[in-house]
Amino acid sequence: MATQPVIISGTCHYASIVEPNTTFEPVWSIDVTLDDANKAIVENHGLTVKNKDDDRGNFVTIKRKVMKKDGSKRPAPSVLDSQNNSWDGKLVGNGSKVNVKFLPYEWQYAGKAGTSADLLAVQVTDLVEYNKEDFEAVDGGYTVATEKDDIPF
Repeated sequence: MATQPVIISGTCHYASIVEPNTTFEPVWSIDVTLDDANKAIVENHGLTVKNKDDDRGNFVTIKRKVMKKDGSKRPAPSVLDSQNNSWDGKLVGNGSKVNVKFLPYEWQYAGKAGTSADLLAVQVTDLVEYNKEDFEAVDGGYTVATEKDDIPF
C-alpha cells in the first residue's frame, strides 16, 4: 500500500471541494471520470472503480471527512488553478478537467475491510463553472410570494 500521495487526472462530476457536501456526514468529495491509464492507477491502489451507466462512465469517488473521530475539524483539501494559484472560490461544475491528489489508506470496520482515499488537493486545469441559476425567467410562470406581495390573509 502506498504511503505516498497519488495523482490522477480526469473529468470531474459532483465536486464538493469549495464547500463540503452536508447531505449526510459532511465531506469534501469529487467524482473523477477515468481513462484507461488513470483507471489502472486507481485499481492498483485498491480503490473501487464504479460505473452507473451515466455521464461519468468509469469513475472513482475521492473524499475527505470534515470532522475527525475526536470531533476536531480536518483542513479542507487544497484547490488550485492550472498555475498552482490558490482557488478564487468559484464552484467547480461537472465537466471540469482536474488533477486530484489523494492518499490511499486501508480500513477495517464492523468485520469489513477495504481501501479508501483521503482527498488532499484538486488542481482545476479547465473550469466549467457551476452556476446555481442557469435558468432564465419564465414570463407568466409561478412565483413565490414575497413580503412586498399582497398576501390574502
